This record gives sequence, C-alpha cells and structure tokens, in this order.
Amino acid sequence: MMKKVVIGLTLILTISGCSKEPVKNNEENVTKVETTQVVEAFGTVKSTDVKTITIDFMTVVSKINVVEGQRVSKGDVLVSLNSQNYLTQIRNKELDIKTLQIELAGLNRDYETKRSSLEKSADPEIMRYINDQKHAQVLLSKALEDLKARESLYAAGALSLKELNEYQQTVKDKEKAVADAVFSEENTRKRIQQEIDQLRTSIDQKSLQVTSKELELKAMQEKMNKSYIQGNEIIADVSNGVVTDLGCTQGDIIIDPEKKLLSILNKDSVLIEANVAEEFIKDVKIGAEVIISPDADKSRTYNGKVLFIAEKAVLKNNETTIPVRISIENPDDFLLPEFNVGVKISFDSPKVDAKE
Repeated sequence: MMKKVVIGLTLILTISGCSKEPVKNNEENVTKVETTQVVEAFGTVKSTDVKTITIDFMTVVSKINVVEGQRVSKGDVLVSLNSQNYLTQIRNKELDIKTLQIELAGLNRDYETKRSSLEKSADPEIMRYINDQKHAQVLLSKALEDLKARESLYAAGALSLKELNEYQQTVKDKEKAVADAVFSEENTRKRIQQEIDQLRTSIDQKSLQVTSKELELKAMQEKMNKSYIQGNEIIADVSNGVVTDLGCTQGDIIIDPEKKLLSILNKDSVLIEANVAEEFIKDVKIGAEVIISPDADKSRTYNGKVLFIAEKAVLKNNETTIPVRISIENPDDFLLPEFNVGVKISFDSPKVDAKE
C-alpha cells in the first residue's frame, strides 16, 4: 500500500516598496509559502454496470460465440440457444387458451339464449304449456257455463242429481287440466332457471381457467422478453461491453434459473475503487481532484474526482485502509475494467510564512 504525501512548494514573494527607510523588524520582509499536497494510493478500475445473463426457462446451449474478456457491441450474438421445447410449451399453452375460449363462448351463447327465452317466455316447452293453459281455460269456462245451465235444469226438476254430479266432476277435471298446465309451466321455468344458474357457474369457472392460463402464458413469454434475448440468441444489450464470468459450454442443458451463463461489464460506466491509508484519510474530501495513472501505461493519465468515502475502515494484510470511489472524467478504450491504477488525490493545506 502506497502511503505517501507529496508536497510541492509555491513561492510567493512579497516585495516592499521603494523606500529608503531602514528595516524596522523581521516581519516586514517575508516569503509566503503555499503548500500543494497529494495523497497517493492504489486502486482498481471497476464497472458500475455489470449485467448478469441468466435464463429461467429450459433451453440448450447450442453455440458459444464469445470468449472471456472479449469486447462486444450492442446486438452482438453472445450465445446461441435451442429453445424449441420451451417454444412448444408456449404454443401448447396458447392452444389450451383458444380451446377454453371457444368453450367459454359456447357457454355464453347458451346462457344468453336460455336467459332470453325464459324472460320472453320463448322456450318451446313454456310456450306449449302456456297454450295448454289457454286451451284448458277456454274449456273450463265453457264447462262452468254449462254447469250453471244444468244447475238450473236440476232446480226445475229437468235433470237428475246423478247427472248434475257427473257434470260437476267434469268441471273439476277441467280445473285440474288448467292447474296441471300452470304447474308444468312453473316447473319448466324452474328447470330452465337451474340450467341458467349452472351455465353461470360453468362460465365463471371457465373464465377463471382462461385467466389462469393467460397468466401462465404471460409469465412464460416474459421469461423470453428480456433485452438480451432475441429469439434463440443471447445478445449484448450495451454499446461497449466486455464478456466476463463465462459459465456455460456448448451442449449445456439450462434448467436451473439461478445458473449464470455469463456477465457483461459496461465499459462506459467505470470508476476507480481505491484504498487510502488511515493516517491520510483526514486529508481526502468529497470532490477533491484526482490524477489517475494506469499501471499498464504510466505515460497515460486521467482526471477524476472523489465521489465517495466509506464510513468504515477495512483491515487487510495488517494494513488499515478506507475504501474510496473516484470518478473517471476522461475515460477511453485503453482503460479496461480490473486495471490496476495509481491515484494522486489533491488536498489544500494552510499557507505558512517563511522569514528571509
């Protein structure tokens, strides 16, 4: 761990006026010394945008098109897949939904037909019993008129009691015919209403099945609806990325949703993670200017600023340091993730007076 404070001296001379008066005291002719200091430390280039590529449906890796550390651009094919089995499951689910929807449409038609026929008394059985009632009522009315006439004849002695009683039974039979027709109509209405209720229950159940299947289908489709999945291919969805953590090989059967195929580091989103020795952390401030030098090429320098200072120290290799994050304000293609760098963090110090 580099633990160094570099001190630069800037001399600012204070010149007295052109007077012939003698020097009165030593304080009249002094040099102002302003110190410029930096804290040096080591760090590593880190990507702040690391995308982990996972597949949470069954598929087969048919081809690996990249290698570890390869640079990729948006749309580049990383891995080719064979997802035929999963696509077949999706199509079967779609067919199940269509079948259920057809069945549901039939139930709705039957429901509306029966409901309308009941409300309008248009059901053939109901219409028949209504007609039976009308006919029986006509016959009953005529029989009642005839009964009155026979009662008059009986009162006049022109009709025997036996004949009168026989006709009274005929009237009762006519009344029963009317009651039977009414009863049959009511029973038919009850039966149709029960059928309507059963249809309503079946419709509700079928609707729930359709909804459930649609949710299942949506979940299956959403598993493939990701920015890095395009048909049977895994593609890069960043403009400037680097392949890392390649964890699959050709022929792998992916059934574990937690299995990582690979990761993509976004080179356009990088910063420096450095560790500052505890004795110098007091001089490091948020926003401080930083000069960054990669170990891979010391002639290159980058500018940055302190973004973050951890509130907790870290003990490693018997050294106590504080993690610091530093921005990179002029990154380029040379500066790669995981590069080691040296950083110089500037800080101000009070001016001091030096007597001549």
